[in-house]
Amino acid sequence: MGDDSMLERTILSPIVSQYDWNLYRVPLRRQENKYVIFVDNFFTRVFDEHSLPDEIKTKMAMILASPQRILQDYEATMLSLMTAPDENVREIGWRVSDSYFCLILSYETLCELRGGVVRKEDYDT
Repeated sequence: MGDDSMLERTILSPIVSQYDWNLYRVPLRRQENKYVIFVDNFFTRVFDEHSLPDEIKTKMAMILASPQRILQDYEATMLSLMTAPDENVREIGWRVSDSYFCLILSYETLCELRGGVVRKEDYDT
């Protein structure tokens, strides 16, 4: 098998967390100095180290500082991307492979990344 990742051939998008309906598991791919965040079907946002939102910078620092077994990119699957390796990272995120990560973001943050305006009545229960 070559270096082609199964995830490269997959349409990536956020999935609601099974632990908290206000949190989403959001795929991120780090390529060189670019961060590609999959904010919806066929919709990504691309940031560099300077434009990456502070909340995401903080989560990435915590993810990178935690000891985790990571896969090679070609070994990564949707299951490994969307399944937390342990309960300690369920509200932060985790690293899956050399370049793939899963961030845990609130509905509000996800809407802001999509470019939308978040109204309290949209998510208040």
